[in-house]
Amino acid sequence: MWLSAVAFAAAASASPVADPVPSAAATSTVKVGLQSVVAPFVLSDHTSGLLVDVIRAAFVSQQMPVEFRYLPNARFDDQFRQGLLDATTASSPDQAQEGYLTHWPVSYFHNMAITLRSRIPALSSVDDLKKYRVTSFRNARKALGPAYAAATDQPNYREAITMPSGALLLERTDVIVSQPDVFQYYLHQQLPEKRIAESELAYHDILGAGKFYWMRFRTEAQRDAFERGIAQLYATGEIDQILGHYQHDYGVTRDFFIALDCQFRPALAPQKCKTIKWK
Repeated sequence: MWLSAVAFAAAASASPVADPVPSAAATSTVKVGLQSVVAPFVLSDHTSGLLVDVIRAAFVSQQMPVEFRYLPNARFDDQFRQGLLDATTASSPDQAQEGYLTHWPVSYFHNMAITLRSRIPALSSVDDLKKYRVTSFRNARKALGPAYAAATDQPNYREAITMPSGALLLERTDVIVSQPDVFQYYLHQQLPEKRIAESELAYHDILGAGKFYWMRFRTEAQRDAFERGIAQLYATGEIDQILGHYQHDYGVTRDFFIALDCQFRPALAPQKCKTIKWK
């Protein structure tokens, strides 16, 4: 399936987007499983979020209704096998699974160590975390590997369910470990009157490579309709309107969708797209 990705990418970028063609698949609602809250990508109101809005818009462009079902990650596979979900958002080609993967990753998640530049301008390795008060997301020690777990085996380390981004500016912690857009979202929520220039923050890439995520669909027709929809969002510029809303309100970047940008509009990030590897 993956071998067809290059051919598909060339066709998608070289040909104009065709108008959606109603079919039998368009008459049924596509049920998409999402983790309950991963702000700003999936928001707590269960009706919006950057990922939610893009998936919805892609299917709307193909005249297909979509329903989002929010549940813990551990239940996705069972729900998919039982036919209760038509799509999941966190798959990869190296997983043994049923269904049809998208030809390219849809999202990208890269955690970093974030500090105030005036206090900690540089971190050279994960071992440097031993010297500081570190705040991270729940289960980070499991997710980020043994080197991270060893470096944070100290009394000034804590994990939080809701990322306390404001604690960094209030100097209640020295390092926040987070995906930058998640950090920015909660910073805007927790300290709405506090404005900090991006140059005042330092993002330290010491936690290893980020991870790409493919979407998985029950049927090939659903997968193909979604991919046509994404192509149409780029062709019409609707993807930029959706991103613009979240950039304005929460200061997010395009990094979450860097794989899609490299697929459909590589001129946005030419250096990243030259070096990016997702297989």
